[in-house]
Amino acid sequence: MMNVIWAAMCFVGLVWGMANGRGAALTEAALSSVTDAVQLAVKLASGFALWSGMLAIVERSGAIRVGTRALAPLLAWLFPSVKDENPAREAMAMNMAANMLGLGNAATPMGLRAMRHLREGHPEDGASDAMCMFLVINASSLQLFPSTVIALRGAAGSASPGSVVVPTLIATATSTVVGVGACLLFQRMRRRHG
Repeated sequence: MMNVIWAAMCFVGLVWGMANGRGAALTEAALSSVTDAVQLAVKLASGFALWSGMLAIVERSGAIRVGTRALAPLLAWLFPSVKDENPAREAMAMNMAANMLGLGNAATPMGLRAMRHLREGHPEDGASDAMCMFLVINASSLQLFPSTVIALRGAAGSASPGSVVVPTLIATATSTVVGVGACLLFQRMRRRHG
């Protein structure tokens, strides 16, 4: 559905530009935007490669197991049905670490791996409490250092790309607390009435 909406918006914009006699400006803007998009992608690719590589090194070195053990009390409280030996724990810890560093693209594979492991332990249809909680935490994405946003601001020429750190921390901490609280509330309500 989104593809249809996007295509319709592009078509209406093209028709409107041509109808107003701005075909040359439209073509020039389209080509300029494509060039800008490619340049931005190249600038961001180095940051993504660096952080994705760092996460792979951390995972292979076994440091994530140490981090998972450090997060064990929090993970046990948030995900009481997920046992310590479940491989979902490591994947969830890696996903949370990547999100805290503002690396949404690097967090995605770990999030998918965690969901796959959580699904294995939940044979019935629908999502388990652990899956819902993990989705909420992943979507609210507590960010201690929003590296992707800082990179985007730097690539766009911001004079102070790091000025978003504190507001981002406040916003994402608030969204995470509210999301986890709502998820816990709905879990309790479902247990009482279901």
